[in-house]
Amino acid sequence: TNKRNWVIAAMNEIYKQKKLRDAAIMAAEANKIQVVKAAEAAAESAQLQGEGIARQRKAIMDGLRDSLSTTGGEDIDSTELANMLLLTQYFDTIRAVAADSEAQTVFIPVGLGVIAETAEQIRCVTLQGAPAQLGMRSDTTTRPPVAPS
Repeated sequence: TNKRNWVIAAMNEIYKQKKLRDAAIMAAEANKIQVVKAAEAAAESAQLQGEGIARQRKAIMDGLRDSLSTTGGEDIDSTELANMLLLTQYFDTIRAVAADSEAQTVFIPVGLGVIAETAEQIRCVTLQGAPAQLGMRSDTTTRPPVAPS
């Protein structure tokens, strides 16, 4: 009888451990599904946000172009329009940093020509960033090779 009880207890333990293993696998799969769905939702949200920002920038450029062409009678070139959009994005960035950042202090340069200098710096960083993204150094694209002396 003692041996029979031992066998029954062992079989019950095997069954219990199998069910615990199955439950752990199901819980892990459910967690995996939640993580994957959250990542998919974040990716879709970022895509929609990017599309929204692109539409917003296009609307700003169209509005600036229309406003300037109707008031001055003179067409505005694409460089000036891009500079105005860059200025708008600069102010939007400053507003976002002030609203969402945990920073206590933000230094903003002020003075004559600061906007033009900032626009030029952003333009340079953007243009230098493109070769860097391709794995190239930006300084090698503008300088000719130097002969050894």
